[in-house]
Amino acid sequence: MPSLDKSDVIKNLLTNLITISGRKTDRGHAIITLDNVMKELENKYDFLKYVEIKDTRYIEDIDTIKVMPDINDVNPSEMGKALYDIITTMDSSLGENAGHFFIKELNNRLDDDNRTIINDMGVDLSIMQLEREVRDLEKTISKKQ
Repeated sequence: MPSLDKSDVIKNLLTNLITISGRKTDRGHAIITLDNVMKELENKYDFLKYVEIKDTRYIEDIDTIKVMPDINDVNPSEMGKALYDIITTMDSSLGENAGHFFIKELNNRLDDDNRTIINDMGVDLSIMQLEREVRDLEKTISKKQ
């Protein structure tokens, strides 16, 4: 198993979410959207309080995402549920701006170690992309009826 901490993996995942979203909308909107998603999900996943998101567009030398090491003690399956919800909520919050292959692009941007750790937490980004495509297809079919 790769030797990355959960905090590193989460920071990488959230940073990539902002990068991808920022290209499809703008960086500020991406940061605000992710921050809102995290605050919304913090009610369900208390450990998300260990993640801070700061709008750093006008500040140098500060990371946008700060993940406290306390998050490393969280049960991997609970963390996986939270990551799944973060990704799907972010995707739906961005709506059409996310793009059809939002999750696939996220999967492609992660290196093998990060992808493996996320998979071990129960999050398969390839399956998530397939689920999204099925939902989109269902919407298209229901509109035609």
